[in-house]
Amino acid sequence: MAENSNPLWRSAAGASSDLATLRESLVFAERRAATLAELAALMSEGRDPLALAQRSVELTARATRAAGAFVYLWDRDTQRLVLQVATEGWQRAHLGRIQLRMGEGITGWSALMRQTVVIAKDHLQDPRSRPFPELRESSFKSMIAVPIVAPGEEVLGVFSVYAPIEDAFTGTDVNLATEVGSLLASGLIQAETVNQLRIQSAAARFLRDLPDQAWGSLGQCLHSMASQCAVHLDADICMIELAIDRGHPHGGPTAIVTTQRFRDEHNVHIPDDSLDRSSLAQLLAPLGLQRLRIPLAAAAPIGAVTCYRSGPFTAEDERLLEAIGTQAAAGVLSLSGTERVRPAMSQLLSAPDQATTEQLLRRYGWQPQAAWATVLRIHLTPASEPRDPDDDRVRTAVLEVFAADSRKFLLLGGHGQYLALAPGADPAAREPVIRRLSYLGRQPGTRLTAGIGPVATAPADTHTAIRHALVASQWAELAASDGGAIVRYEDVAHLRLLPSAALENSADLKALLGTLGAVVRYDLDNGTDLAQTLDTLLANRGSAAKTSSQLFIHRNTLRQRIQRIEDLIGQSPEHFEDWVIAGLAARLIRCSLPPDHSTPHERTRKQSHE
Repeated sequence: MAENSNPLWRSAAGASSDLATLRESLVFAERRAATLAELAALMSEGRDPLALAQRSVELTARATRAAGAFVYLWDRDTQRLVLQVATEGWQRAHLGRIQLRMGEGITGWSALMRQTVVIAKDHLQDPRSRPFPELRESSFKSMIAVPIVAPGEEVLGVFSVYAPIEDAFTGTDVNLATEVGSLLASGLIQAETVNQLRIQSAAARFLRDLPDQAWGSLGQCLHSMASQCAVHLDADICMIELAIDRGHPHGGPTAIVTTQRFRDEHNVHIPDDSLDRSSLAQLLAPLGLQRLRIPLAAAAPIGAVTCYRSGPFTAEDERLLEAIGTQAAAGVLSLSGTERVRPAMSQLLSAPDQATTEQLLRRYGWQPQAAWATVLRIHLTPASEPRDPDDDRVRTAVLEVFAADSRKFLLLGGHGQYLALAPGADPAAREPVIRRLSYLGRQPGTRLTAGIGPVATAPADTHTAIRHALVASQWAELAASDGGAIVRYEDVAHLRLLPSAALENSADLKALLGTLGAVVRYDLDNGTDLAQTLDTLLANRGSAAKTSSQLFIHRNTLRQRIQRIEDLIGQSPEHFEDWVIAGLAARLIRCSLPPDHSTPHERTRKQSHE
């Protein structure tokens, strides 16, 4: 009898295997406990967000035996996921340079869908992959991407780990990465809260620290406020301009304060009260100073505060100036008697629940009612005349879009990014606004993306409506061409299921794409339109009559094209086993043609119009 057939031997071998598995589980449990304990300790110390994220990737890479780990953080200003943290290696040289739109690449998909993604084999072949050669990702074979999501489903970033071998990560590795992602979310929120408290503290002291004589007149108040802003922002020049006095030659009072440091370095004299924004910008243009500007007030701005300095301004500087600007507006309004205040768009977009949203909306004068939300982004391309994205003309154009219906609405934001809340219980009421937004986006040098939320028929649903508008805007950013895009939430809500469906059919789709690539190459080499023919044929489920009618060709011509396609791919396109997958592959193949490729039919039609 063979040795391995002995029951006692098999029992001993099984016990040894179980013991080894148990030991391995205990070792991993110890690593997991140590990793989470150290991260929790770092959070309690109030570490800087980047320092916390850096330590997280190092500990997780060690615990999961990964070769690399990255953290992409969501930048609200650029509306991009930005690589901010990486383990030791060549990837660190590209921190801050690698950026992804929401939904772009596997990392972007994880963020957009708020789902953990596990790729066991050759992640670069995944349909969602967005390779960056400079990161040398080809050296990795498997990965885990975990969304860093705050309460209320706000995406803060994505945490990912990579390994150089296939099937490198076990279920326990995935669980650990998910736990670290949750801890990172808490740590980032905590760090943001501490920073907000610091900003709020500075803002709260802003009016209190003004000298008593500042309240003697509006002019004195503006000068004192400008001086305070220059100190808080370490700015060389600070200008506060108002638009509440239409009798003034420049639209309202202006106060400009320059520091002694600036005067000594540049020997430039700037008159405090005789310049407007454009004149000051022209005077300072040769000096190459950086500029930060925010409006004072919201739907009806009462002015703006602008700071200049030699070094760049950070996102934290902008939040600080925004908080100070709110206090400055309140101080000005207390002297001018105007009842308007400026809210912060980001507060509503990051509100964690309905109660917070309702509280903020009431503060901004919005009454509970049926409404729908729009999250809007306007980018002025280099082809347009040089303008500030928050130029008065741009904001005025946005105001006109929503004011055309002569209804009360709320418009928040600036610097080309806006949140609008319009009343109405009928979804059809959104359409005129969507048409006007589309027209605005077609203006020369303008790129507009917008997410249109569903109608919140009950006031209690307003928070969800705003969140859905934000999600739709992220899809618009993902789908936007050079001309921009407008997306309704109901048109993309179901696409949360798309990643799982795509992965389920990935192998078949990949094989078909490889086969149909010959059709694209033939079209490019010969100026034909076989890809369009194939797409139309499959869309019509093989109907020759419908296909030839839609393509405006004779059936014999269609038969010739089908025969050519069969010669190229080795099988008749009329005999695909799965018409759905084949049709999707054909559509993707057709979309892969360069934008300037035109078919004979399109060229003929173009010539007939000339």
